[in-house]
Amino acid sequence: MSSTPHRHSAPPANKGLLAVAGVLLAIPIAALMLVGTYAKDEPRLGGFPFFIWYQFLWVILCSALTYTAYRLVLKARPHVPMSSEGDSYEDSYDDTSRDREDGSR
Repeated sequence: MSSTPHRHSAPPANKGLLAVAGVLLAIPIAALMLVGTYAKDEPRLGGFPFFIWYQFLWVILCSALTYTAYRLVLKARPHVPMSSEGDSYEDSYDDTSRDREDGSR
């Protein structure tokens, strides 16, 4: 039985960044659930009532917030590289002593 820890476990995630990403994803949901705040006709923008252009504005804002949350999650959860075949993790050193089950390296 080996006393060395499992080398391929992912590094710990930055929970603060993940929390910020969650808040960024919750903002559009909360803003659009409050229908009473934007269920009105005025002010008009380009002939469109407030109700229409406010929701369209949130389409753009939601995509920006989602992209920002995605980038934060990528930063918060470090990547563990895989081999080019995708069947094992790459090590920080060249380990030629272990063969795969089919006999190839």
